[in-house]
Formats: sequence, structure tokens, C-alpha cells
Amino acid sequence: MKTKKAILVLNGKDFCVLEFQIALDKGPEILIAVDGGIHHLENLPVPPLIHIGDMDSSVPDSKVPVKDTVVFPADKDSSDFFLALDFLHKKGVDEVVVFAATGGRSDHFISNYETAVDFASGGMKIVFSGQDEDIFFLPCNSPDGYEFDFPEGSTVSVFAGTDECEGVSLEGFKYPVRNEDLHRNFPRGLSNVVICKKQKIDFEKGVIVVIFSRKI
Repeated sequence: MKTKKAILVLNGKDFCVLEFQIALDKGPEILIAVDGGIHHLENLPVPPLIHIGDMDSSVPDSKVPVKDTVVFPADKDSSDFFLALDFLHKKGVDEVVVFAATGGRSDHFISNYETAVDFASGGMKIVFSGQDEDIFFLPCNSPDGYEFDFPEGSTVSVFAGTDECEGVSLEGFKYPVRNEDLHRNFPRGLSNVVICKKQKIDFEKGVIVVIFSRKI
């Protein structure tokens, strides 16, 4: 079955135009600006997109082309990011690249992080793409594991997003792991180092969070 992909643009400060254009060139099926995230797309050559949110940080005179608008009430129990991911889940989207998820208030980032873990637990692969680092939220639904081509010498941290991740194996890193369990309250996977051109992460249960630093 073909993977259905989407891009979300949030309202955080860490928006990388270059990485956004690379993701856009890959032809995602859905492009969504979440509330004030639409400001990041001003003056960029983007196709018509969906604008989602309670619109408390948006302005009505944006020049970004919008083909559909989904407005939520301001008084609600879920964040705009949660509701945007729920919208994509109902559309059958499997993979989401999220821009501007970081670089703002800490409480917003924690909310975004926990929301991403929640949806990854349901099978959605989510990536927070930023200027200096990418954060991967990996569901346990890839029978062959996940392969990466992070640059040799780069720093990669691997954490349990859920309370426990079982049967974790890491290959291509300075500190390899073989069929071990990782626990959320014991972040032993901090600051591993890439030593091979290709790396592989495999696990049997849970959500793995991989943080790749572009700074070497």
C-alpha cells in the first residue's frame, strides 16, 4: 500500500525554509498551515493549502493561497496541532513532516512532543524538522526496522517515547545495542555517535524517539 504523506507548518520560531522546500519537492498529498504557522509561508511559492486552527494567531489578510479552511473553537480541550494530526489520521495519512514545532514556548513544545508520541503510538510516523536538529517519532510498524544515512561523526540520541520500548537494537553507532529494552524514565540513549554510512534502528514494541543534531 502506498504511503500517504503530509506536511504541517506550526507557529514556532524554528522554521527552516530549505528543509521545507526539500520536503515540498517530494510531493506530499496534503499541505496544512496550522493557525499562525501560515505566516511562515508568506512569499514562498506554495500550492493551495488547508488552513486549520482556532485562528487566534492568524490574520485574515494572508496572501498564502488557501483551498480550504477548518476553524476550531477557541475554547477546546485539544491543541490545534492535535486536531491537525487527527484530521490527517482520518484522511489516512501515514507520515507527517512538521515544521516550526520547536523554538517557541517550552509548554507548547512539550505539548507538541507528547502529541507526536500519542499519534506515533497509533502508527503514524512523525518528524519535527528544524534548523539544527530533526526529531523522529517512530511507530513500531516497520517489520524491517528503520534505516538512516546520518553523516558519520554526527550526534544522535535515541529515547523511549512510550514508557518502555522492547527489543531495541542499534547498528552503525559508537554505542551499539542488541535486543535491549529502553525506558522513558531512564534516558540512557543520550548522545550516541554515528560511525557508519548507514545506520539501523529496530525495536519490537513502543515508540522510539530519535534526535539527530546537524551540528558536528
